Amino acid sequence: MVYFVLALIYTAGLLVSSLGLALIIKSNLGAGPGDSIAVGLSYHTPVTVGTFMIIAFAILVIVNAIVEKKRPQYESLIPSIIRGRTLDIFLYGSLENVNPETWYMQALIFAIGILATAVGISFYLRTPFPRIPLDHFMMVMNTKTKQSKGVVRNLMEGAMALTGYLLGGPVGVGTVLVVFLLGPLIQWSFPLARPVAFLWTDAQKARDAE
Repeated sequence: MVYFVLALIYTAGLLVSSLGLALIIKSNLGAGPGDSIAVGLSYHTPVTVGTFMIIAFAILVIVNAIVEKKRPQYESLIPSIIRGRTLDIFLYGSLENVNPETWYMQALIFAIGILATAVGISFYLRTPFPRIPLDHFMMVMNTKTKQSKGVVRNLMEGAMALTGYLLGGPVGVGTVLVVFLLGPLIQWSFPLARPVAFLWTDAQKARDAE
């Protein structure tokens, strides 16, 4: 039963973070750094944003394996596919006609989006299931550099924003805000998801006691 609840939290976290990313893109203030690369590439090809994201995550699986000097975590392709497909569902489906024109609506949609992204990431990372390669890379670098998750995420987002800009992606004020705010928001919301970790550790203790 515990694992079923954890699976629901895991899936919900992925869905909420995908919704958040889609809202950031739809706010018209600029896509998130990583998304700006995928969106920019999708402008010039028939390939969707989510598909480009899945391809990038597959490459990052190999990068993570090299950095950690471990076997590639192919199981992390599962959340990668969920993220890519659900992002496409939001962008090309339920949010397709969202096009805020006033600054206050753009700001509101962006604020909801970045908060949802941070909270979704924090909750799904607290479960014992495979992580999206980008989030796993953040955790790996957090351990190796002894820097906070916020600092590591900021550096990652900054590098991706520069790449997105060079590729002609929708980089704007929202992109800059994501670079400086998403990391701290994940750092802030991560403790809020601590009960999820306790649920997992309690299940492990119960299993070890048997």
